[in-house]
Formats: sequence, structure tokens, C-alpha cells
Amino acid sequence: MSKPPIHVITLAEVVPQHEAEVVRVLRQVAELTRQEEGCLRYDLYRDSGTPMRINTIEVWADEASLNRHMNAPHVKTAIMALIGKLAGIPQFRVLQAIDEFEVS
Repeated sequence: MSKPPIHVITLAEVVPQHEAEVVRVLRQVAELTRQEEGCLRYDLYRDSGTPMRINTIEVWADEASLNRHMNAPHVKTAIMALIGKLAGIPQFRVLQAIDEFEVS
């Protein structure tokens, strides 16, 4: 039996005057990440109740793929570019599915 994919949710609070730059950087990260081996999904969302909160929802084939992503040059570059543009440290949650359903 194969392991289920790994889901990751990241929540980042954006400093309002840096919103456009943060969105630009995150879109670049998304574009490059979607090309990575093991990336099954990588989406950006704005929190409807908190507009300055940007979320990523990611799905990775396995832990090794996620680890490679976290060490990828474009991720390290983005982290440096976002210093001072976020209100605090992003919340990062790695989830293992207990039960999931996908509509085909």
C-alpha cells in the first residue's frame, strides 16, 4: 500500500504596503514550484476574512519531494525577498491524510 500524498498549508500575514511585492514573489515561487518533481498541486489563496493573509495549499507526492522543495534555490531566494514584508513568521502546517475523497 502506497503512502498518501503530503498536504501543506502555509498562512502568511502581509504588511499592507508590501502586498503587491509579496504576491509577485509568491506567484514566481508557485510557477517554479509547479515544475518540481513530486509537486502535485501548489495554489495561492487570499483569506476572504483577512485580506492581508495569503495562504498556500500544496500537495506533494512524498516527504522527499517536499524536502527538495524546501531547499530549492527559488524558495531560499523568496524567503530572503520576503524579509520585512510579512507581519511575523508564516504558519506552516504539514498534514497527513486520515481519510480523503477526490471527485473525478
